[in-house]
Amino acid sequence: KLLPTPFLLHTQCTGQLSAGFQLNTHGTFNMRDSHTVSAAVVASFAAVTVIGYSYHKKKLKEVTEKLTVLRDAERKGRIKAEINLRASIKLEEEKRVSASNAFYAQEGRSSSESEGNERDKHMLLRCVGTVVSPFTKRMGTPRQGALAPHARGYIQLNTSVAPMETLSGIDLYSHAWIIFCFHANTDCQSTSMKTKVRPPRAGGLKVGSMATRSPHRPNNIGLSLVQITGVDAKKKRLYIAALDLVNGTPVYDIKPVVPWDIPGHFDGEKLEVPSWVSQDDALSMVNFAKEAESNLETLIKYKKLAPLYSPNDFDDAKEAIKEILAQDPRAAKKRGKKRWFFRSI
Repeated sequence: KLLPTPFLLHTQCTGQLSAGFQLNTHGTFNMRDSHTVSAAVVASFAAVTVIGYSYHKKKLKEVTEKLTVLRDAERKGRIKAEINLRASIKLEEEKRVSASNAFYAQEGRSSSESEGNERDKHMLLRCVGTVVSPFTKRMGTPRQGALAPHARGYIQLNTSVAPMETLSGIDLYSHAWIIFCFHANTDCQSTSMKTKVRPPRAGGLKVGSMATRSPHRPNNIGLSLVQITGVDAKKKRLYIAALDLVNGTPVYDIKPVVPWDIPGHFDGEKLEVPSWVSQDDALSMVNFAKEAESNLETLIKYKKLAPLYSPNDFDDAKEAIKEILAQDPRAAKKRGKKRWFFRSI
């Protein structure tokens, strides 16, 4: 039951024996003191382990945060470079088309003489207006306007290209086609075009880009059906609803919808689409947390959503948000949940 003195001395030299241990008259100490020594060693080891774990956890967090910041900065820089590149390409294209038009006007050549030369078939589109909408990013914008009938916006007319007189009588129509530019595309620098794409709702199926409504096309031109809600001649605005257009979208043309645009209106022919297009995959329920409702009420009250939503339009604004969230605008790999609670605005 007694340990030899050398063990005691070794323990003292390594600093593991506390001052409370005393030698007996034979130069040894009791076994109960050895348990205390073991406990002290274990406690010290545990403390060192905890400290080491905490240190490495902190370092890992710092490295992760740094990498996240770098990744976000790289993405923002890439998007900014894309925007600048698009602007440069547009400017060069305008110069080239203007020079080409001036050349043919001077020479008196007809357009038929230029057939066969692809570079002479470009067309310069002038922006007749710009979309103002609550959708500041591509993500979260409805894939089709009819899926969010309470979404509101307006087209600010560029009167130097299209004076207000060009809209005279459009208020007699209920709907209009908007021809616009997919200005938020980030692949304009690509030298090769993808002939096929994977629509988010097609379950991985690859189809031709022109067999979809994808914004990535040979020409980044889009066509959208919207509802006409009013015209403000003084402010040079065409108010629209049920829109799927990102804020700042350039508009090239506005055309009223007529009965002949509706398939089957006269001949009774049924509109046919692939099964992945017609499927109803909207979320069955969208719940608002109290905090989210309170935030929305504050925004409406202080006119933060004006002129799209006035202080009396709380219900319409809330319904618009629910319609957007019901389409689950998250990335395809993050979808699948039956509910998505919108907690903050």
